[in-house]
Amino acid sequence: MSRVVVAVGLLGCGGSELAVPEDMGQGAQEIVGGVEARPGSWPWIVSLQRGGSHFCGGSLIRVGSMQETDIVLTAAHCVVEGYAGVTVVAGAHDFSRPTSTQVAVRVERAVSHPQYNPDTTRNDIAVLKLERPIRIGGTCGEPAVPQRPNLSAVVSLNAALSVQAVCLPAVGAELAEGTMASIAGWGLTREGGYDTSSLLLQVDVPIVGDRALAKSYQSQGIVIDGPTMLGAGYAQGGKDACQGDSGGPLVVRSGTKYVLHGITSFGVGCGRPGLPGVYTQVSSFLPWIQARIAALSTVR
Repeated sequence: MSRVVVAVGLLGCGGSELAVPEDMGQGAQEIVGGVEARPGSWPWIVSLQRGGSHFCGGSLIRVGSMQETDIVLTAAHCVVEGYAGVTVVAGAHDFSRPTSTQVAVRVERAVSHPQYNPDTTRNDIAVLKLERPIRIGGTCGEPAVPQRPNLSAVVSLNAALSVQAVCLPAVGAELAEGTMASIAGWGLTREGGYDTSSLLLQVDVPIVGDRALAKSYQSQGIVIDGPTMLGAGYAQGGKDACQGDSGGPLVVRSGTKYVLHGITSFGVGCGRPGLPGVYTQVSSFLPWIQARIAALSTVR
């Protein structure tokens, strides 16, 4: 995400109830307060890579009735400098141990929102068209693995890492302040760090109200656009997204499904007190997203 230092790219670590181990202390890897995601609990998340190196996240979305998609949602600031040589990697968990489920497809085209403003970070959203479709599961937003540890459930790693699209919210849908959301990514594990994580990390953060979010960033000289931006984080800080998590998903559980309400966009630092992460509010852009899908996707 944009962090100011600069503000581009939060540390998307997602997956709240998505699969947090019951004993979070045992084997938990800190990432601005996060833990390792359970393999397969984020089947829609993708890694944007250039030259084999991760630099941003994204989410696969369904484009029709077929069991495949060639469309990814991400942040505009991830591709504002071009998409030549950018590859989308789906079905990944640990980059140091790739599995047979991992698939890499080059980006054929990237379309950023026409009103994206890199100075204010407004309308920080882009649609990526892949060179070829990626096979996905038959539903959206329902991971193949249990959301919480279940000793009676045995799922092979390949089955767990099956690829799936995330669900989209209703047009204009808004989240109540305090709603718990989950973020995930392979970004930096601390502000000022140098290396991104090889493991997919996640963290839960509460939604911050528009008024409180605007007040938080007023001191930084940053204007928050309530209708198109979403805030999430704790007043005391400590849990957040960071550089390398930009473009990744902020999801909220609705019944058995997870819905993409936010795209990791920007923040000041990573996990600082009083400065929650800022996300692009997906529900405000659905007509534009659907129009781009109709114009770009070859899946019918």
